[in-house]
Amino acid sequence: MTAPGPVWMNGALVEWADATLHVTTQTVLGGLNAYEVIPGYLASPGDRLLLLRLDDHLARLADSAKIMRLTSELSRDDLRNAVLHVASRRRVAGDVLIRLVLYLEDGPLFSYEAGDIRTGCFAFVTEAPVGPRDGAGLALGTTAWTRLSDSSAPPRVKAGSNYQNARLAQMQARVNGYDDALLINAAGMISELPLANFFIVKDGILRTPNVTSDILEGITRRTVLELASEMGIETDEREIDRSEAYVADEAFLTGSSRDVWPVASVDRYPIGDGRSGAITNRLRERLAQVVRGGGGHLEWLTEVSRDQ
Repeated sequence: MTAPGPVWMNGALVEWADATLHVTTQTVLGGLNAYEVIPGYLASPGDRLLLLRLDDHLARLADSAKIMRLTSELSRDDLRNAVLHVASRRRVAGDVLIRLVLYLEDGPLFSYEAGDIRTGCFAFVTEAPVGPRDGAGLALGTTAWTRLSDSSAPPRVKAGSNYQNARLAQMQARVNGYDDALLINAAGMISELPLANFFIVKDGILRTPNVTSDILEGITRRTVLELASEMGIETDEREIDRSEAYVADEAFLTGSSRDVWPVASVDRYPIGDGRSGAITNRLRERLAQVVRGGGGHLEWLTEVSRDQ
C-alpha cells in the first residue's frame, strides 16, 4: 500500500514503515491503550482539510485515560499539535481519519500502579471509508454476545481492549449473513454497533439509546442530536427495546468513521421500505454541509493546511 503519511511517535515524525512498537509493550500483549479517531473532511470548495470537533475528541481521550489510569506526560496541547502535524503532512487526496493513541509500554501486565509504566503516544492518518451507495441501507443482526457493561469494562472508555467484545459480535453477525452487529446489553436493551451509535425514527421522533445503555458517548452522535434539535426534529434519549427497532419507520447509525449511514433491516425485519428514510436523509445532508464548512457551526471545525 502507499503510505498515507508519516506517523507521529512520542514527539517525532517517522516514516510509515518505521513506526513500530516492541512485542513486549502492554498495548501489544493486552490491548492496553486509549484512542480517538478524528474525522477530517475536504472543504467545499478547495483543498483545505477540516477536522470535526477536535477538542471534543481530545476531551474524551482525557476521560478515557483517566479511567484507565494512563499517565501521559503529554499535555492536551501536545496531543492537539500531534494531530495537526500528521494531518498537515497527509498523502491522502480525500477525506481522512486521524487515529491518536495513548499506549502502555513494556512492564508488568496487571500488577502496576499509575506511573509504573510509561505511557507512549502515536498518531497517524488513514483514508476515510466509503459509505453505502445512495439510498442503500445496512442489514444488522443481534448476536449471542452481550454488550460489556460499565461495571466490567466501561464502554464510555474508547480502549483497544474493549473492542474484543464488539469484534466477537461483529464476526458472528457476518458469519450469519449480516453487514454488522447490533449489540444488546445485559438488561436486554439495544446498546450500539461495534463502531457506531444507533438511532431509530418512529412517528417523526428521533430516538437513540441513552448514555447509561452501555454505549460509547459518540461525538458524531452528539452532533446529530444537536443538529436534529436545530432542525425542529424531536429527540428522545432513553432505553430502547429490540422490538422497537423492528417496527421503526427509519434507522441509521453514526460514528466518526461512518457519519450517518442508513439501516435497511434488523434481524431480517425490514425497516420502513428498506432504504434511507426522509429524516435520515435530512440529517445526513445537514451533517455533510457542516463538516465541509458550508453549514455553519464553524466552532466545531479546525482547519489544517498542507505542511502546517
